Amino acid sequence: MNMEDILIEGFGGGRAFGDIIEGELDISGADESLVNQVYVLRIYKTNEDLERIEEIGTIEMNYMDVIMAEETGIGIFTLFDLIDSEKQGVYHYLYGNGERNMEYVGMDSDVIYIDKIFIEKKYRNKGIGGAILRELPNLIRNVLKLRPGCLVLLANPFDYKGKEFVAERDENKIEKLIKFYEKNGFTRIKDTQYLVVNMDYR
Repeated sequence: MNMEDILIEGFGGGRAFGDIIEGELDISGADESLVNQVYVLRIYKTNEDLERIEEIGTIEMNYMDVIMAEETGIGIFTLFDLIDSEKQGVYHYLYGNGERNMEYVGMDSDVIYIDKIFIEKKYRNKGIGGAILRELPNLIRNVLKLRPGCLVLLANPFDYKGKEFVAERDENKIEKLIKFYEKNGFTRIKDTQYLVVNMDYR
């Protein structure tokens, strides 16, 4: 499938972009909902007139505002611990002892944690997932208007069964997924299932 036939739209805080002016946030009275925001990229197949035909997939992520968390007294560890143990687990590799690991996190200290990358079954194995991953840093900057220091995810294969996502704990699938992410621009955090993109180099 040709990437020119794909449209990608970004959403954050439940609103389509255009409603958010340049991604600017007022940090006065900041709370946990401001330092840890949910963003979504929706991927659509289009026709020759660039009209949406159907949804191909979706990417869901948390924007973790490290700088704001520090400024407002929430703290970096608490920021990573706000949602689940998965994010708490990666804290030690990115910000162990409260210090930024410069190998993984760029000069802009904020972190995007990618919760889910999903491509509909009929569009898999067509190179779409890899192409989207390689373009993800640009999409985050240009569609979502965000400037994180890194992108991070857990290689956690899952399938969509019924109306819910079910994790698959197959070691072979995990290693295959890790290799797929590495092939498309991510670096594995040694001896873990976490992979990262330092945005200074992208």
